[in-house]
Parts: sequence; structure tokens; C-alpha cells
Amino acid sequence: MAVSFYNFHDLHHSDFKSEVKSRINSIIDNNAFVEGEYNQAFEKEFAKLQKAKHCLLVANGTDALEIALLAHGIGAGDKVGVPGITFYATAEAVLNVGATPVWIDVDEQAGLFCPESMKRVHEKHHLKAVMPVHIYGLPCPMDDINSYCQENKIHVIEDAAQAQGTFYKADSPIGDSPNLVTFSFYPTKNLSAFGDAGCILTNDDELAKKIIVIRNHGRGDEQAMGRNSRCDHIQAAVLHAKLPEVTKFNNMRKKVADTYHKALADLPVKLLDEKFICLSSWHLYPIQLESIKQREGLMNHLRSKDIGCTPFYERTLSQEPALDGFDGEDVKAKAFAGRTLCLPMNPFLSGEDVNEVASEIKDYLS
Repeated sequence: MAVSFYNFHDLHHSDFKSEVKSRINSIIDNNAFVEGEYNQAFEKEFAKLQKAKHCLLVANGTDALEIALLAHGIGAGDKVGVPGITFYATAEAVLNVGATPVWIDVDEQAGLFCPESMKRVHEKHHLKAVMPVHIYGLPCPMDDINSYCQENKIHVIEDAAQAQGTFYKADSPIGDSPNLVTFSFYPTKNLSAFGDAGCILTNDDELAKKIIVIRNHGRGDEQAMGRNSRCDHIQAAVLHAKLPEVTKFNNMRKKVADTYHKALADLPVKLLDEKFICLSSWHLYPIQLESIKQREGLMNHLRSKDIGCTPFYERTLSQEPALDGFDGEDVKAKAFAGRTLCLPMNPFLSGEDVNEVASEIKDYLS
């Protein structure tokens, strides 16, 4: 029985496709191609959903990171703490604004940004900013990070590219934060466009004004430099059409994760802490194996059974050739890298699907 990693067929159901086609036809008829009514509607409604004052759409998630750095005045000569386990774009954004990435280690259990490592690294490098990443849709320990950074005047930019629908606490969604929080709406994300799009959330009026200027060529401030990072109106229309269902689909993902946890509980694989069942948006469902070799073997076995699975974070950022030579801490990150396999995760998986995956994992490991 095939089990797909992503299920775009059910996500883009017939009613949704009809609605999007109607919106695109309207955009074409009105020649409203760059920004427009759907941009404004989405920004207002997504900000409300995430308990933020401002949502500013931009062209993509990487631009969101770069613009957030620029809004804080970060550039040449500044050092920015980046976790050793994350997608390349987090460090890429730091380099693109002329700053220097410095590695922050992660916790061994989930691969999340480690506050204690951050404190040690700051004492040595005097960080201007840090960029905790909510990988897989798991919330970073933001209370510890925020308290230290506020005390030491370190800017915090949260990379929430995988965390649409994640909660810090039971009633506090990602975005209910004193920090700039960035999102990607790449097509595979929980809340996704039909191409590239991203946004920045903030509760700070002055930062919101800066971001609006930067994303549109510096317009609105004769002294400012900006870039072209306006969100395409069609992508905003798609995002706005999907927004009413995102909470329902995230809750369905949580049920799938809970079923996985129960089905895999007695197997020799490392699962995430149960506290994440309710907090995570479950963009991905990762399990960790004892070794890279075991992960490779299980991945090949599952794929041979037509079960979609993907290795994430096969190496740390410091092990990327283009990022060699930067300082910091990543001992635990290196131990973590390469041993994680992400199982099929989408809102439409049945209990039968999950049990099939668990059965194949059990067969392989036995």
C-alpha cells in the first residue's frame, strides 16, 4: 500500500481549486498583479490568527529573514547566532546582509536551538542577533532565549519557516512574541502558496514601517535602500483561500503524530517528547535512528515499499562546503546530523496508513 509523504491531491480539493481559479480570473480581469486586496486581507487575518499586531508579506522566506536582519540594522561586522541544525537559508540570509554567522549548538533530543550554548557563544563573540529556528514545527525554548537576549541587548529573529500553526504554550501561537518572526509559504509548508511567498510578523510599529519600506525598493523613505520583495497577488490569493482550513488541517496533523507516537512507542527509535504533540504544527514527523547507516537502510526499505520518507539535516551547516571556517559550537549538532528520517506526514493520513508505516519499520529493525 503506497503512503505518500505529501498529499497535494486532497489538499487542493475541487472546491478549493474552483475558488482559486475564480480569484485568478478576477486578478487577470482587473490587472491587479503585484500586491492587491488579497495581500491586505491575508496580512490582517494571519496576524490575528498568530496574535501579532502586524503581518508583512514578502516574496519568500529567505527574503523575510534578510529583511528582518536589515530592519534591525544588522550588516558588515556584526555576528549572528545561527543553530547548527537548520536549512541553509538561515545562514545564507546572514551572509547576504554582510554579517557573520556563528554556530549555536542544539539539544540532543529534538535538534532545537540551545540557550546554554547561546550564552557561551555570546560571551566569546558578542552577538548582535540570534536566529532560533522552529525546525519540524517544534517550538524553541523562547522564554530562556528571550530573557537572556533582552538582558544583553541581542536582537532575536525567529525562523518559523516550518511552524505555521505551532504554539509556544497552549494559548500562545508562534507570532505572539516580542521578536520579529519570519515565515515561508513554500508549496510544501502547512500553509502554502502555489510558488514562493513569505512574511514577517511583528508587534513593533516602527519595525513594521521599516519592513514596508525595505520590501518595496525603499519607497517611503528617501534615505533608505530597499529591494524588490513584494508578494505576488496570485500567491496572496492562494494563501488567503487556504487560511480558513489551516487550523483544522494542523489539528489533523496532531492526531496523526499522536497515532505515530503510539504505534512506534515500543520500537528502538528515538521519538520526540510527548509535550510536542499539542504544541507542534507537525510540519514533519521525524524519528532518529542509532546511526547514519541504520537511517539509510530504513529509508531504502520504506521506499522499496512505496512509503514516502525523507532524510532531513544530513549534515550541520558547518559541514556545508560554502560555510566552512565559521566559529561557534556544534558538537551536539554534528552528533544529531544524519540520523533523522522524516516519515509521511500530512493531514489526510489514516490510522491504517500510520500502522502500515510502523509495521514496515518494525519489520526492518527486527
